[in-house]
Amino acid sequence: MQFLASLVSNSRKFGRRWDRALSLHHFSSNATPASISNPAFVEFLRDNGFQKPLAIAIAMRYPNLKSLEQPRSVIQMLKSYSFSDTQIQKSIRVHPRMMFYNVEKILEPKLRFFKDIGFTGSGLGKFVSQNSSVVGVSLVKKLIPTVEILKSIVAPKHEDLPVILSRCGWLLLSRDPNLFLLPNISYLETCGIVGSQLASLLRRQPRIFNLSEEKLRGYVSRALDLGFTLNSRMLVHAVISLSSLSEKTFDRKVKLFMANGFSEDEITDIIRRSPGLIRCSEDKLTLGFEFYLKRMGLEREALAKRPCVLSYNLEKRVIPRLKVLQILREKGLLLKEEKKKKNMVGIVEMTEEAFLEKYVVRFGDEIAEELLVAYKCVCLVDETLLDRIKI
Repeated sequence: MQFLASLVSNSRKFGRRWDRALSLHHFSSNATPASISNPAFVEFLRDNGFQKPLAIAIAMRYPNLKSLEQPRSVIQMLKSYSFSDTQIQKSIRVHPRMMFYNVEKILEPKLRFFKDIGFTGSGLGKFVSQNSSVVGVSLVKKLIPTVEILKSIVAPKHEDLPVILSRCGWLLLSRDPNLFLLPNISYLETCGIVGSQLASLLRRQPRIFNLSEEKLRGYVSRALDLGFTLNSRMLVHAVISLSSLSEKTFDRKVKLFMANGFSEDEITDIIRRSPGLIRCSEDKLTLGFEFYLKRMGLEREALAKRPCVLSYNLEKRVIPRLKVLQILREKGLLLKEEKKKKNMVGIVEMTEEAFLEKYVVRFGDEIAEELLVAYKCVCLVDETLLDRIKI
């Protein structure tokens, strides 16, 4: 009986929402000035840049509005905080109730709060327009406690807060931070993910902090099954990668490695060495296998020991460097050790500065210019070029 009562109640709620949607659609499409219940409000919205159908739809939600004083004061407040017209319209379109918040008690304190934590100029307008419901959240019970927790993670780099919140403003709209944010932080710390690692996780994968503890423990458990250990600095990278793709996608990528001759032990070792590699697309991995194993003739064991090269951009990084090495080889300027294929991986891994210093700049102006031109101009993976490069 309780189930049936719940079903009936939910059906009625759905029906009311559906009827309202139909009503809004009808009036948005077919309303005439005489049929609009609040033409003054519609005109006010039109004067502030809203298209007529949207202005009518919003006005239909507030048929008993007697005064425009409150909406007018809200828009003036937003403009005083450098909101653009587009940002104001987007904020109100997503959260029309904003127009009726008390400016002094509700709206302005929150805008000032966001400004104080680093949102300035158009950045504040952009954040609020993308997360406009946040102005309806309690400042004392939700916003301040959540931001203080986030501050404790990224300290002393509080300037990162606007960047983090721009990516995950929903953290401010979620459940009580004491019920989900703090427990997840506490659990991650028991796994050895602390300090800068915890801050890195927040910047790169903020949704982790909004998961149920059971799901979060599942990602850590899978990482441990792959050979990562608690208190290891690599554990956080494994958690980021595993939480970025489904188990089905992960299994497909493992099969891709196996199809290219790697054993299960080698694959596990590769993931431990370079956990971010499993986030690469299957197309990119396939192209990498084709390039390194088949075209360059690199031994599978050598690639397994330095797997991160599979994540490098072939067009912008790998092939231009190999072209430079080819020119040096033709000029007899490569050392015997540098000609070996196994050293190709190390050369690809070098930083830009180190590579240019060792393989371009040190050969003198005339040769360096030729090498630099080759390095900067080789940017397309074409069949003939790949065939010509020999290391």
